[in-house]
Amino acid sequence: MNDKRTFLVAGATGSIGGAAAVALASRGARTVLLARNAEKARATELAVRQAVSLVSGNPSKADVTNQMIDFSDMGSVRAAVAEILFRYPVLDGLVLSVGAYIQNGPTLLPDGHEAMFATNVMGPFLLTELLMERLQRSNAIVVHVIAPFHKDIDWTDLESLQNHKTGHAFNRTKTCNWAIAGELARRYEGRIVSFAFDPTFVIDKTDPTLSSRWPSGFVGLFWKTLTLLMAKPPSVAGEAIANLVLSDRDRQAMNGALFKLEKRMAKLDKAMTDVEFGKRLWDELARRTQLEA
Repeated sequence: MNDKRTFLVAGATGSIGGAAAVALASRGARTVLLARNAEKARATELAVRQAVSLVSGNPSKADVTNQMIDFSDMGSVRAAVAEILFRYPVLDGLVLSVGAYIQNGPTLLPDGHEAMFATNVMGPFLLTELLMERLQRSNAIVVHVIAPFHKDIDWTDLESLQNHKTGHAFNRTKTCNWAIAGELARRYEGRIVSFAFDPTFVIDKTDPTLSSRWPSGFVGLFWKTLTLLMAKPPSVAGEAIANLVLSDRDRQAMNGALFKLEKRMAKLDKAMTDVEFGKRLWDELARRTQLEA
C-alpha cells in the first residue's frame, strides 16, 4: 500500500465517518477530516492520532488533517473545494458519510433550501462534482454511506418542504444518496469507482449526546431497545470501509455495487438502478446547487 494515498472523509465527526478516519489513518493513508464544527474536528483528529498511537506507538505517525466545510452552505462547499484542490494534488478517495437528522422541521436555510436535504444531498453532490476532475486523475473511489431505507420522493416537493415528517424526510435524502451512487457509477464508468455502503445497524453507545437525539414516545423507546440488543460499534463499519478502499479488489467490478459491510450484495435498491430517476435527480441537483456557476 502507498502510504501517501489521500482520502477525504465527509462527516468525519460522526460515528461512522470518525471510525473510517481511524481505520484509514491506522493503515498509513493520509486522511482529511471534512467537518463543520472546528472543536469537534480537533477532537476527532486527536482521537484518530491516539488510536494510531495504540497501534504504532507513535501518535505523530498519523497523517491526519482537517478541513472546515458546512454541507448546508454551497458557498462553504465551494470554498472548501478550493482549499482542498490547493492542498492535495492527488485524491485517491472520498468517503461520503454525511447524515444529518434534524427534528421538528422543515428547517429553512437563508437561501430557502431545507437544511436536512441541503446537508445530506446537495452539499455532498456539489463537493463530489467540483472535485471530479481531480478524482478522475487517480481513478479514485467514492463511497456513499447509505441507510437501508427507501422512501419515494415527490418531484413537486423534492426537499420535503410542504409535507415534512422528520423520518420520511430523512429517508428521502437517503433515497437520493442511493440514486447518486448509481448515477455516478454510470456517468463516470472507467474513470472513477462509485459504490454504496450499508454499514448495517451501527450506534456509538458511548456517545454522551445519544439520549438527547432519540425521538420521543414509543419510537424512541423502540430505537433504544433495538440499540441495546443489536447495534454494532462504529469501528465495524470503519474497518470495512478501509478494507474495501485499500483492497486489491477489481476496481471496475466494485463500480455501481452495494456492499453490506465487506459483502457485495446481489440485489440493489431500485433508486440505484433507475437510470431515468438518477438522471432527473442529477439535473435537479445541478440546478439547485448552481453547479455550472
